[in-house]
Amino acid sequence: MNTVLLSISGKDRAGIVRDVSGALLELDANIEDSSMTALRGRFAMMLMVSLGESSKLGELQAAMAHLEQQTGLHVQSLVLSADEFARRAPEPDCVVTVSGSDKPGIVHAVTDVLAALDAAVVDLSTRSQQDEGGNSLYMMALEVAAGGNTDKIRANLQAVADKLAVDIEVHELDGEIL
Repeated sequence: MNTVLLSISGKDRAGIVRDVSGALLELDANIEDSSMTALRGRFAMMLMVSLGESSKLGELQAAMAHLEQQTGLHVQSLVLSADEFARRAPEPDCVVTVSGSDKPGIVHAVTDVLAALDAAVVDLSTRSQQDEGGNSLYMMALEVAAGGNTDKIRANLQAVADKLAVDIEVHELDGEIL
């Protein structure tokens, strides 16, 4: 069985997920994992897909080329080894939120602290918007596999919060809630 990582992006419009999932269904391909988002009029998705026993990689590539022609989407594919496909992302045990005035370097400063403490970012979302006074406000949420280092993360991120004049909070996740 072939397993493939698909990266698909294009101008946002209604029906993109339907179009992609329909093309995959015709191939008897199964969407195992996915992440999708819209960013300022653009849509992006990453899909981990397993092909059925009767489907071939060439058929997937031809179907994705046809999808590109029909929809204007851009598709990239990467065949994964069985080991790569079997790997699971670490489970997040905390959420880090950041809010304040937008400025360059926030993402780097926060993720630098996390990397130094061997904490893995599992998911990250950011948003910048204007308030009523025209000031640019920034919000970021990170799901993090902290490996029990939430107290160290909290302490080290406080220095970042002070330096950048933003609010940073670290919320531990209760395993029973997940």
